[in-house]
Amino acid sequence: MKIQMYFLFFRFSGVLVPGGFGSRGIEGKISAIEWARTKSKPFLGICLGLQCAVIEFARHVLLYKDATSAEFDRTQHQVVIEMPEHNTGTMGGTMRLGRRTTHFNTEESIIRMLK
Repeated sequence: MKIQMYFLFFRFSGVLVPGGFGSRGIEGKISAIEWARTKSKPFLGICLGLQCAVIEFARHVLLYKDATSAEFDRTQHQVVIEMPEHNTGTMGGTMRLGRRTTHFNTEESIIRMLK
């Protein structure tokens, strides 16, 4: 089945990974995102799709083999965390829309330097 899906992707110019709820289908989304990244294909991740892109990058580029989202599992490398004000375990409404203040813990943060 995985090989069939791989050849199916050759027909497309890019990949759109939509949102969803829960852990069902996450590994398939991550495989599609990895394919798009390694083949330099355009990729658009919406909501959960973008979270999966963060997980894919952490697993395959940063080599955090256990990378995941706090919404799915607890591991050493939770690269997607829930918002502090969100009710843990409740699906939906977990994405922040609009402006939100970000606090950087270290002066050496590359992202902080881009600010």
